Amino acid sequence: MRLTTAEKGDSTMETMTKMERVKAVLEGKPVDRPPFIAWGPHLNLEDKHIGDFTKAVIAYENQHDFDILKVMQNGLYNTEDYGQVIDETTDSEDACFKKTRIAAFTKIEDLQNVKTTDVTQGAIARETEMIRILCDYYKDTVPVLPTIFGPYRMLCQLTSYGNKAQQPAFLDGGMMKFARENEELYFHVMDVLTQQVVNIMDAFLKVGAAGFFYCPGGTYFDNIAEEDYLKYIRPWDEVALKAIEGRAWFTMLHICSAKVCFMDHMLDLPAQALNWEDASPDNPSLEEIRAKCDKVLMGGVDRHSDFYGGNRDKVKAALKEKTVEAMRQAGPKFIAAVGCESPREITHRFVVWREVMAELAE
Repeated sequence: MRLTTAEKGDSTMETMTKMERVKAVLEGKPVDRPPFIAWGPHLNLEDKHIGDFTKAVIAYENQHDFDILKVMQNGLYNTEDYGQVIDETTDSEDACFKKTRIAAFTKIEDLQNVKTTDVTQGAIARETEMIRILCDYYKDTVPVLPTIFGPYRMLCQLTSYGNKAQQPAFLDGGMMKFARENEELYFHVMDVLTQQVVNIMDAFLKVGAAGFFYCPGGTYFDNIAEEDYLKYIRPWDEVALKAIEGRAWFTMLHICSAKVCFMDHMLDLPAQALNWEDASPDNPSLEEIRAKCDKVLMGGVDRHSDFYGGNRDKVKAALKEKTVEAMRQAGPKFIAAVGCESPREITHRFVVWREVMAELAE
């Protein structure tokens, strides 16, 4: 959707399409205004039904008019074809990623026998069809970014690691202890899961995905030593991301956590953009990361505070102030974004943020 003359004002720069705007930012070229994006909440009642999910995603994007579509797939879609037992969600707040009843990998033998799955069948085929429908609908107007979880996060999901009531006994000492004591097996599992991640990305690229919302680990990195991260986790994310170089033109690396770990070691992973909860006091600012890296930086607004309040004018003023400051910190390679999934109660304020972005184009 192009801005109207009234929205655009008397600017000498031609109004840009979403695709033009995003591609220009990736190259550090001037834009009429920064692209903007939010995502969430999860569509917990729709996300396993192709028709319901794609209609809901299209309605969401068309309502909020974001420059990029991050697809809010269910948080365990990558485990389903391995036999993960996931209870049905019962209401819109009943997130799938919390619903594992029985992990796919419950014993050492499960790891020893791990293989890639056929991505033309089962849950991945369902997800691929969803992405195809979205890409066909938006064609060359909005970049569509499916959600991808990195190999280590996938391993944690498949073992329900971190859930003491469900994780297998062989992980009682922690995933890194298991990795150190069973290196050959651990490396084998990570190799297979990395290939599975690449196969999923290949399937999504074939139906038109521009790239990915790629999440390496998030809170699964908590309490891991730096040397363990560098030896047992990072190399496989690098392999997965390198496998799509030249084919995915816009991948955002989402470093998920209110207190990110190892961010400096992720700055040179092969992705075009970085997104993290920059508003968190425990995380680096856009300005700090800009001093270290030339990638597109995505952030600037706080999903936990900036959209709240009964006074619409105050909310709008705060959003504008935060966005303008983020533009200053990040420079031209900047996309205004939230730091993670948006709570349901802030989505009615996205229209206010849209007004802010239109005014920035004047």
